[in-house]
Amino acid sequence: MKKLLSALALICALAFLPIHNVRAEETASVYARIVQAGTYLYGEANADSGLFILPKTYFVKITGDAGSYYAVEYLSDTQQRSPVRGYCLKSDVSAVDYTPQTPFLVYSVDVTFRTDSDSSLPDGFLTDYTLTASFYGTFLYGSATYYYVELEGEFGYVPASACSALSYPENTEHTETEEQPLPDETPQESGLGAVNIVLICALAVAALGAIYFLFRPAKPSIRDPFSDDAEDPY
Repeated sequence: MKKLLSALALICALAFLPIHNVRAEETASVYARIVQAGTYLYGEANADSGLFILPKTYFVKITGDAGSYYAVEYLSDTQQRSPVRGYCLKSDVSAVDYTPQTPFLVYSVDVTFRTDSDSSLPDGFLTDYTLTASFYGTFLYGSATYYYVELEGEFGYVPASACSALSYPENTEHTETEEQPLPDETPQESGLGAVNIVLICALAVAALGAIYFLFRPAKPSIRDPFSDDAEDPY
């Protein structure tokens, strides 16, 4: 009985050993395509904190869930660009099941700054100069349009009238892959991975081996008939 209990305890211990699920721990970035015109990136999860309008057909990187909003990043992991973090309405974007090759619009505009012209100024005085700024999106203020840009490490708004005209291509990657709904935060595995199967088989073999050694029949002992404690046959 003690051997049976020991075997059962060993099997239970092996059954509850943690199995490393490789595929469940693999995480991939989730992106959402900007499907609505006028999709704002908000500084907070409310409609009163709009930073700029994102370029349609491009993507944002989803980093969290905030009710009717996604927490997102834009232009993250992009050379010579500073990432911007904020929120997007879920209804304005569409989550995809692939990683875009070009998720963000990497674009620059020329911004021309002008001073009031003064005819009395001698030759050599500059009344305007042009700088190149990283373009992030547009912003509507009254009837005027502004661009949200990064210039020499600083973010700000510049009048669209002071910038070169926008001319960038649409992102057509979404036409090559069918869109899927946003996956759950904890992926559900449809079956056991190869690593799991190997581990389970190894545990089963170990358990069977333990049972065999616990319950194997004892070898009959051979007694020496000429030993001192041998019974006298007569």
